[in-house]
Amino acid sequence: MPTETININVPVLARVEGEGALDLSITNQQITELKLRIYEPPRYFEKLLEGRNHYDVLDTVARICGICPVAYQMSATQAIESIFGVTINPWIRTMRRLFYCGEWLQSHSLHIHLLAAPDFLGFNSAIEMAQQYDAEVRRGLKLQALGNDLVALFGARSVHPVGAKIGGFSQAPDKKAAAELLQRVTAAKRDAVDLIHWLDTLDLPEDNQEFVSVALHHEQEYPFNEGRLISDGGLDININKFEHHFREMHVDHSTALHCLLDGKPYLVGPLARVNLNKAQLPEAVQQLMQGLKARFPSKNMFHSIIARTLEIYFAILEAETLLTNYETTDQPCMEFEVKAGTGYGCSEAPRGILWHRYEMDEKGCVKNAIIVPPTSQNQPRIEQDLKDSLINFGLDKTKQQLQLHAEKVIRNYDPCISCATHFLNLKLIRDGVIEQNKDKQTIQTFHHVDLSRTAIIGIGSPQQDDKAGWQMVDQLLQNRTIISLKNKGLSLLKLDRPGTNLAKNIRPYDSVLIVDAIKPTNADPPFICLDATELISKSNQISSHEVGLLESIALLKTLQLTPKQLVVLGISEVKDKYIEKIIKLF
Repeated sequence: MPTETININVPVLARVEGEGALDLSITNQQITELKLRIYEPPRYFEKLLEGRNHYDVLDTVARICGICPVAYQMSATQAIESIFGVTINPWIRTMRRLFYCGEWLQSHSLHIHLLAAPDFLGFNSAIEMAQQYDAEVRRGLKLQALGNDLVALFGARSVHPVGAKIGGFSQAPDKKAAAELLQRVTAAKRDAVDLIHWLDTLDLPEDNQEFVSVALHHEQEYPFNEGRLISDGGLDININKFEHHFREMHVDHSTALHCLLDGKPYLVGPLARVNLNKAQLPEAVQQLMQGLKARFPSKNMFHSIIARTLEIYFAILEAETLLTNYETTDQPCMEFEVKAGTGYGCSEAPRGILWHRYEMDEKGCVKNAIIVPPTSQNQPRIEQDLKDSLINFGLDKTKQQLQLHAEKVIRNYDPCISCATHFLNLKLIRDGVIEQNKDKQTIQTFHHVDLSRTAIIGIGSPQQDDKAGWQMVDQLLQNRTIISLKNKGLSLLKLDRPGTNLAKNIRPYDSVLIVDAIKPTNADPPFICLDATELISKSNQISSHEVGLLESIALLKTLQLTPKQLVVLGISEVKDKYIEKIIKLF
């Protein structure tokens, strides 16, 4: 019997926060290689923290993740306060839970509506999904905005908040601001319940597997900042014993560390929390759970999306309780004296436990820091899940079906990968032309345009494989012809993953040429040309990255902001012949 090998490579995963890649090989109906490659460098921040004063730590760690800054700040705060012997008052403890409610609400809403739901409803992006589920997407964005505003109530802003301090908060919110948010939180309860019922109608895959759930556990409340680390495999430890049972390790195919519990993969995140803390959820949530198709504890990872909706409802109920009869305080931050020592912190980020350890000197400066983020902990479990899930799905499926299912499995974990890249994956090749249904289309030219309203925009990111757009602009700026055109008004810009900001950058121009990186598909690196309509028609072949180039252009068309002439050039690398082709366009 001849050997049949299927190789699936997903160079950049769509609709995850950041950059990841998947390599999968199947030979004779057996998985022979499966690697989830993630480029997330949290340990760089650990080194960056060394020598910094304690009051720099919270602003620094918040920048590890734009989605979960509160979690990083709270774990760091807990660890450093344990060293300095800080005992917080009840107001600070309560308001930190409210602070955390905002982060869970915005993060879960983002994941469900922009990243995960399109998978289960058969859409390529949230923008495409919104054409049929407009009210549901708007509801999700409203919930996310409410979460952002809860974070900003204490943090002064929702991204990388600056209001949290060692010992408490910079100031106490005034009663008027709290009362206004209380009204919105109370109104959001209906939205949360409707969201749960909507997602309960989804036909989620039946994919029960054996895995260990790990989460914080508190006897009196659903865990945010406090509790012991427990598992459904018998683990029950203080957070300062984390390193006795959990071990980080390097793997060749990923810059993110893998973390194992007693040598085995484990799960952290919403499903693990609900599995282990169902009894700590409010009565209203538990009653609603009784009518759902999904049953908890659950061993079906696809029930994670339901667990997230339950936590959204919990966060809203908790926020309502904490904001009701809110009173300000004259002591939003406790006084303390710095001390040398080692401290531990562990809180529940939206994606799972986030563990910190700090060693401080007598001046209150960091001597050593260790940070273990949720995605590093979940990565071995994701790889294990992929193998089991693909086997259950059927390895005899087509390559496209296997790839889509694998991406759905990964996105289900909501991996938070620190630096998102932008990369076009277009299955179109040939120098200077594209082939579509065997018809050739020549490149549009920019002859006779008003140069003062014309721009060449290179799109890229610091990731090595995504710099082609930037590099092309750099090369063009050294070309005499382009310099002459620039002197006559032509604009050349370099944008870093513009997302929804593309509209703002593109608005001044009538004619725009966008240069972006594509994945090479044969020995001759491609140079292809697409207009806006063709680009959108290729949505099933393009990596979407939350709101990437595809969604940005679709949004421009929806808002009727598309320039009169918009052309996208895809290049895999910068070559002189490609530079010459661009120059000929003008």
